[in-house]
Amino acid sequence: MNITFVHLSVDKIGAYLSRQMANFFPLGDDVQSTIDDAICSTVRSLEYCFRHINHPSYNKNGVGLFDVLNSDHYASFLCLLGREVHRMHPHHPVAQKCFLLNKALHGLNCMYDVELPPVFWLLHTVGSVIGKAKYGNYLVVRQGCTIGAMRGEYPVIGEGFIMSSACSIIGASVVGDNVMLAPNTVILGENIGPNTLVSGHYAHGLTCKEIGRRPLNTHFFFE
Repeated sequence: MNITFVHLSVDKIGAYLSRQMANFFPLGDDVQSTIDDAICSTVRSLEYCFRHINHPSYNKNGVGLFDVLNSDHYASFLCLLGREVHRMHPHHPVAQKCFLLNKALHGLNCMYDVELPPVFWLLHTVGSVIGKAKYGNYLVVRQGCTIGAMRGEYPVIGEGFIMSSACSIIGASVVGDNVMLAPNTVILGENIGPNTLVSGHYAHGLTCKEIGRRPLNTHFFFE
């Protein structure tokens, strides 16, 4: 794995996490072996994700960095580990604990069965709800954001979607590639074309402006 571990090596992360879970959820069940089974595949996914993020705390010279004391790093790790455990053992208590620990530590609501794209960036996380939408690659979710359903229908989101703080996209919305939401934008059941900066509120009117790829290039490295 082409990733540098800060503070804890990969062989110690599982024990660290299992102790956290025991402190938060003292149910007496053994979680260590389940975590160990999923840790390597989770770290491979994490490494691929982090080396595409255009920020020095996530990679150095193309090599991913993972710091368990960086809350954004750790929130992403818990999302991916919960998903991997769920794939191996559907609705396993360890997957549930990853979800609950993310809520407790980071204020992030992202269920273990949400299929996040290979490359995503969670920034600040506090107060964000990431639902079971269909996601294109290269996703950015900042604090206070909501991606959710209405009447059982979730958004379909294209590649390169950037959510500024306190944005929401809800219901049967369809979003093209390379779309950015300005702060406090709320979309409900709208179709948004590609290469668009969106601002406003669905109830009061949305403003759409053409946008280039500069915001995406600011956030990510592309292959």
